[in-house]
Amino acid sequence: MTSQITYLKAMALLLMVLLAPPVSAATIVGVVSERSAAELAAGAEQFAETYPDHRVMLRTPEQLARLEDRQLADLVSGADALLMAAVFGEQVGRLARVVSEQAEARSFPILAVNGDRSLTRLSWLDGESPLAGLDDQTLNELMAAPEPGADVAKHNAVLRKQFPQQASWLDGRILYQGRTPEHLNALLRWLLVQADYDLEVPELPPRSLIRYYRDGEAMDDPRDLGLQAGPAVTLLDLDSGDRPGDRAVLDDTCAALEARDIQCFAILARWGGASLAAVRALPDTVGDATLSAIVSLQDFTVGGGEGRRQVTEELEALDVPVIKGLRLASRTRNQWQLSIDGVPADKVHYKLAMPELQGVSQPLVLAVAEPEEIHELTGVALTLTRPVPERIEALSERLSRWQVLQRRVNEDKRVAIIYYNHPPGRQNIGADNLDVPASLFEMLHWLKDEGYDTGPLPESPEALLDRLQARGVNLTDDPRSLRAMAKQVPQLSSDDYLDYFNTLPTVVQEELVHGPLGYLHARLEQAHELGEQDIALDLLDRGIGDLRHLIEHLQHPNRARALAELDDYQTLWRQRLTEGGHLDAVTAQREALADTGIPGLRGWGEAPGQSMVVDGNMVFPGLRFGNIYLGPQPPRGWEVSEELLHANTTFPPTHQYVGFYHWLKDDFRADALVYLGRHSTREFLPRRRAGLTTDDYPDLLGGNLPLIYPYIVDGVGEGIQAKRRALGVMISHLTPPLSATELYDDLLELRQLVETWESASEPDSPTRERAVKLLREKVRDLEIGDDLEREIAGEMGLSREEVSVDELSPDLLVHEAGHYVTDMQEHFMPLGLHVFGKDWTREQLDTMLTSMAGDDGEPDPDWRAWLAASPASERASFLAALDGRFVAPGQGNDPLRTPEVLPTGRNFHALSDDLIPTRVAWSLADELTRRALETDNGSTGDSDALVLWASDTVRDEGVMIAFGMKLLGIRPVWNSRGIVKGLERLPVGPDEALSGRHNVVFTTSGLFRDLYGSQLEWLDQAVLMALDASAETIHHEYPVLTKALDQALSALPPEVRRPGIEPLALNGVARRWVEDTRAMMADGAAAEDAGTRAAYRVFGAAPGAYGAGVNRLAARSGAWSDRQQLGDAYRRRMGHVYGMDRHGEASHQAFDRQLRTVGQTYLGRASYLYGLLDNDDGFDFQGGLSNAVEHLRGEPPQNRVLQYADPANPQVSSLQRALDVELRSRNLNPQWLAPLMEHGYAGARTMGSDFLDNLWGWQVTNPQVVRSGVWDDINDVYFQDRYQLGLDEFLSQGHNAHVKTHMQAITLLAAKRGFWGADPFVLDQLARDFADSIVDHGLPGDGHTRPDHPLMDWVADRLEPAQREAFNAARKGGPPPGDSEGNHSSCQSAGSLFAAC
Repeated sequence: MTSQITYLKAMALLLMVLLAPPVSAATIVGVVSERSAAELAAGAEQFAETYPDHRVMLRTPEQLARLEDRQLADLVSGADALLMAAVFGEQVGRLARVVSEQAEARSFPILAVNGDRSLTRLSWLDGESPLAGLDDQTLNELMAAPEPGADVAKHNAVLRKQFPQQASWLDGRILYQGRTPEHLNALLRWLLVQADYDLEVPELPPRSLIRYYRDGEAMDDPRDLGLQAGPAVTLLDLDSGDRPGDRAVLDDTCAALEARDIQCFAILARWGGASLAAVRALPDTVGDATLSAIVSLQDFTVGGGEGRRQVTEELEALDVPVIKGLRLASRTRNQWQLSIDGVPADKVHYKLAMPELQGVSQPLVLAVAEPEEIHELTGVALTLTRPVPERIEALSERLSRWQVLQRRVNEDKRVAIIYYNHPPGRQNIGADNLDVPASLFEMLHWLKDEGYDTGPLPESPEALLDRLQARGVNLTDDPRSLRAMAKQVPQLSSDDYLDYFNTLPTVVQEELVHGPLGYLHARLEQAHELGEQDIALDLLDRGIGDLRHLIEHLQHPNRARALAELDDYQTLWRQRLTEGGHLDAVTAQREALADTGIPGLRGWGEAPGQSMVVDGNMVFPGLRFGNIYLGPQPPRGWEVSEELLHANTTFPPTHQYVGFYHWLKDDFRADALVYLGRHSTREFLPRRRAGLTTDDYPDLLGGNLPLIYPYIVDGVGEGIQAKRRALGVMISHLTPPLSATELYDDLLELRQLVETWESASEPDSPTRERAVKLLREKVRDLEIGDDLEREIAGEMGLSREEVSVDELSPDLLVHEAGHYVTDMQEHFMPLGLHVFGKDWTREQLDTMLTSMAGDDGEPDPDWRAWLAASPASERASFLAALDGRFVAPGQGNDPLRTPEVLPTGRNFHALSDDLIPTRVAWSLADELTRRALETDNGSTGDSDALVLWASDTVRDEGVMIAFGMKLLGIRPVWNSRGIVKGLERLPVGPDEALSGRHNVVFTTSGLFRDLYGSQLEWLDQAVLMALDASAETIHHEYPVLTKALDQALSALPPEVRRPGIEPLALNGVARRWVEDTRAMMADGAAAEDAGTRAAYRVFGAAPGAYGAGVNRLAARSGAWSDRQQLGDAYRRRMGHVYGMDRHGEASHQAFDRQLRTVGQTYLGRASYLYGLLDNDDGFDFQGGLSNAVEHLRGEPPQNRVLQYADPANPQVSSLQRALDVELRSRNLNPQWLAPLMEHGYAGARTMGSDFLDNLWGWQVTNPQVVRSGVWDDINDVYFQDRYQLGLDEFLSQGHNAHVKTHMQAITLLAAKRGFWGADPFVLDQLARDFADSIVDHGLPGDGHTRPDHPLMDWVADRLEPAQREAFNAARKGGPPPGDSEGNHSSCQSAGSLFAAC
């Protein structure tokens, strides 16, 4: 009995202990964003002062990434209470999995707020999950921010009443959103109270939604700001902007502006509705001051998703520039300065792309991270930010310059308007689908009407063109004419340039003089001086890798010596970086390496260089009308040393290019720059994608001059680059009117024969027999038999040799011929050119509206109003920007696909990276994949290669990305907001939608890399997930490859690892990987290295480089003699690998290994305006790719074009069919030619530079797709006037003759190089006409007619003696007879280079 009593007492005591409040020390674990870490650490310090026995452990997501899964589980399992605040990104899935496991095992309070919703839903309070079962709409209501101006306390009370089951969660969230150390101290106390600890939680009032900050003090009432009359700038920040580490950027920016007599204050507003209210109240906030600009320090969109459009409307009403200020909290100053990208890829979408939706542009890095410190109390990594003084100064100067445009009278403003003349020459003053001379003429007259000092203006666009041709064109290939022009245009002496040159950053000076080798040398020294050894060693390996590949693949007598010198150079640098010293030795070794004479190692030499230099002075072509300067963008300098084109490496601008911008800023003293049309070369100069430093050329050259940039509305990809790298304010302009293709000539007869056969009532009627007979003859006349045979073979799964047009059944022949002409009729073409800001005629409006509506629709009534208003909107936005006002944002895209891009005249933006590919894009890619696989007719390669461009990604929302993923058997996974949150592997096999996984090689443009960098990581992950599908199979069948495979797959996040048992026969990625890995290991490579490199599939140009380089070689035809040189240049340029842990390192062997297996290439086309022959990107990338594959494999791949401008009718065409259809439907069509002729020189230029140049590019890269007869057609249509349009006479008129000479040179080159089997009589006649044009009009100044070009000797040999003598004299260059001083030379007086005409 006694024992029972004793037992009962013991149990009672135990029960009392269990039920009593805990008295032991507790541990709070918090996972908080890097931005919130300092605030919570400050709150934890206050908490610890009162409760020193309790422990607070805080970690950032980046710290979690360094933990193994077991360590993360231990961290969470030790928590008595868990906080997850503002957590997004890669660690979300991993963290959610560990927390879910812990929550199932035990009950403990979990509060997740302000972060990824998958974490938010894990909240556990009061023994239950308060958010379980809430749909997204209800969750939105629960988390709704107070209405602007609402009482926050009352708002919170309403939410508690509306959501009683979630009251505890709301209490915790309210404390977190207080953000002060006091509120966060209370939050930590509150968390332990939820864990049944007895702590006191003070009642605190919520912090004001909007506060104001000036002179180091925050305030609730804007009247306390003390603003006076005069200009003022506001810094729009989040409510946390005055916390430690962030406040300094506000103080320093305002100090810099106040020093320029511009008042400055900050608005600290909670994200969402409060920010909207703050923007809306700005007119009242500034009081007597005048708002001159806004600097937005908020990421994502101001006002949040719900308030985005309202905020944008308010910004339009405020009508002042809105500049994006960047805090790079993830990079220290050294890391940023030494980085290859500026803004990391995973930050682009919310720091750049989303703000652009609201017209927030001109992004500048204002603050960078301090070196990481570990908070002693909590263990959290603190990455506080500190201002970058020189960028703060750049911002203040930029804002001051915009303010000058606002206050200075127009008469005193100086404006420099720069137009495109690249490649250089008289034949190429123009821009994409824009009549540049006419546009310049219009702009000059608008400026005059607005009170700008223009002096007397030319009486017509033609008169203006006369002057541009005389003094406004780059003549790099005509030194004599350049010398004559130099007397009439601005110059800069060597001494003056050197004074400026010596102020440039050391790395820029070294690169200009010594080229890539000088750049590497200076950058390594900079990293060494900064103490960044790891970064320096990485730069060394990357730079040496590029230089080694350059040397290895050039045929040069000193190649072996150069490789040995390079090895010594690398060794010495490694010693210097690890041991110190050796400076003199590495410098001497650099000179020894450069002295080998390998092209591409040296730069432009000592100033002033050779490009556009006469007698030691830099020459700057251009005209001045009062305070308005018109001039061409400087040339890139390839004509100085064509050998550089074969090196195909990243190269700086020339001294003259740099000097020109110095002259604009410091001699002409421009107040604003205007770039007219797509596109300048400045935004494509080397270096970082965005967030530029002072040694990035786009930033260095333009300085802080406002840049206003009229740009075609369907050119968004390149335009976004100009916004982010040249800091341009875009003004979208219309395309020309687009019209459906009308059949003509033989094509019309072909359609009529098809219709005759189809309309005949009897199957064997004589009518049908005659129609078929004539149809076969017409097919032969048009030379389309090969094309029809190829398409039929593809559709029927036959080899090309098994199909013959002569043996086709009448039904099949008629069907395919009908399909051919239908393809043409479904194409749209631009009619003429747009003139910037010039109203369209009623006929133009009707034509465009008909095309927008399509065959079966009626145009929306709004479309006409939007379209008609566009030119006026372009004019208004242009003039508004020059007044320092806001240019409203808008979409950019093909107007036929997206009418919402109208009206033009807006600062266009693109789709954010995190939304790509969209569900719509996936659906379209799924259909294209099915069609592509149905037409696969026996390629001998086992890999597919895709070309990925930024411009089409903008238009199609990622169709080609999705197409590549589908071929791999991988699908994106989207969240409820359409954001891609992951990937999943699809099943493959005989009974599945995809019979097997294809090995896919992704070739990407530099623009794609910059705009959509995170897609490179997704694609790399997709490849590895496909490989993982056969991981168990490989382990079983090839155990020797286990280490290699484990290393290759180690980059995959653990949560997506799904080792599979797919047979290699079904998995092209795994099959290719096994073969390549075994081959490399047999050659002595380590297993881990071989496995990693065998998995490379995503390639592109080196960081900071743009284009594949083939287009430059095509334009400089004298620089090469063998087509293989084009493919070699492509491989050198594009052999850099990208992915999850790969950032453009040289990996040319891996690239070549993949190219050798390519059987098909794919290029996507999503625009009604742009095809394959109106720009050089197509042959640069797909043509270069095909050429490289051809010379590695011995045969070209099957090149295909995916055409889906009309998403309802996607097509998969052979490249030959696509080119032929485009050529006949557009470039040989009188319907296209006649409207261009109405634009005079600008129309002629379009025929040459925007058509024939690109046909030549396809010819030399892919001769199998451009038949000889095409050049007969070119000669007949353009030079013999087949359609009686007067085209031959038109091309001979005035300055058009320069275009004609250029076009004739290309046509003659086609014959000389063996691509055109021309009749000798035709060829002799063409050569004579070409020679006469040179004699009469001088050299056009292009790369095909330079005086020493081999073509010129070839032509001379075909001429009669008298003509040969005159031709040889004329080909030396110089103004043509009677024009030694240039047209209208009287307009320039000897006393002033800029006497107005």
